[in-house]
Amino acid sequence: MRSSALRNINVQLGLLLLLCVGLFHAAVTAILFLSEPVPGAPRDLSASIVVAALTALDAASAAERPAIATAFNANLPGFHVALSAPGVAARNKGHPAYFRSRLPVGVEIEAHDDDKQFSGSLHDGQKFVLDAPTRHPGFSRFAIITLGFVAISLFVFALWAALSLTRPLTNFANAAESFGLDGVPAQLAETGPAEIRKATRAFNRMQRRIAEMASQRTRMLTSVSHDLRTPITRMRLRAEYIESSDTKVKLLRDLDQMEAMVRGCLDYLRGGFQQEVVALDLASLLQAVVDQFCDVGADARYEGVDHVNVLGSPEDLERAFSNLIDNSIKYGKSPEVRLLESDEAAVVEVVDRGPGIPQEKRESMLEPFERGDVGASSNVNEGFGLGLAIARAIVEAHGGRLTLDERTGGGLIARVSLPKAELETKRNKLSK
Repeated sequence: MRSSALRNINVQLGLLLLLCVGLFHAAVTAILFLSEPVPGAPRDLSASIVVAALTALDAASAAERPAIATAFNANLPGFHVALSAPGVAARNKGHPAYFRSRLPVGVEIEAHDDDKQFSGSLHDGQKFVLDAPTRHPGFSRFAIITLGFVAISLFVFALWAALSLTRPLTNFANAAESFGLDGVPAQLAETGPAEIRKATRAFNRMQRRIAEMASQRTRMLTSVSHDLRTPITRMRLRAEYIESSDTKVKLLRDLDQMEAMVRGCLDYLRGGFQQEVVALDLASLLQAVVDQFCDVGADARYEGVDHVNVLGSPEDLERAFSNLIDNSIKYGKSPEVRLLESDEAAVVEVVDRGPGIPQEKRESMLEPFERGDVGASSNVNEGFGLGLAIARAIVEAHGGRLTLDERTGGGLIARVSLPKAELETKRNKLSK
């Protein structure tokens, strides 16, 4: 029972905090104790100077004392010794504890004003008045260094202990970020406090269930693809025997729409884009895609850097940028494809001069079956709202990001950011 309670992250953090505070308190207490004056010792530096000054004056002759007092007053800022003519020696009214054994025999002293002023007489009866401002010694250099070392050591220890507690959480977050539907999901090690272990077990079970569901979906989609395309093909063949040209055209158009919808759904739900990837020149790929659209009469143009490498599947990236350019042609006319380069990423902007998309709808437009033309008909040439969704799925499968932004002066900017790859990068698999 006790072992189970100690695995609780709240208990561990509480004990860690208590331990650090306790160790620091013990260290400070020890340093204060070691630096505490011994019994009878003063708590300021001026007392030792008072003893030295009075000892020197008492040892000198009466003729030498004025010069010594003048030297003390000149060289010890804040201290002042005033001598008077010798007289009857003062009676001891109770030495302060510190001076009791330190002053020469016959020297009497009395403290006034919280040990800031002293009066008394030397062994021959000459009286004095001495002003000595309080000077607190503070910590010694050794105490300060020791205290700093203890504080730094406790900080390092607390940081290490906290990281050891939070590392399982970091691994958990990284596993969640990298989770994908491609391949067999890696099982996360069940370490750390009890709450993290429980969450890790649930996460591993969730990964397995999702992977199984994705595998079942892929098999189902493969079967649906075959089952749908077969009757569509048969209907297309039978439509050739229809004599009415108007009915035949409408039927063939519906069949084209059905086939395009099936193909678009399968492209989006293909799940993973698992083709082998290589280091490719993104500038050449974009130029080739733009040239394909220009060959069929589209007014598109490319501008940007001449060369930048990314790691990806040429077919998938070509499909993604073709979808973006096709959308720009349909709704914006005359798209411009720009390729920019930063330190870590290649940025592609597909810019058009169309009506654009309101800011509150841009994120939803990246979801499947979302269309900006609400009143559009179901004509196959107007699409099914899958182009942007497929493009985003491909870009994210390559470790990139697709966003929609407003063009200054009207229009839309579809911005794709892809991580750059070194030229020597070899064939690899996209990591999800």
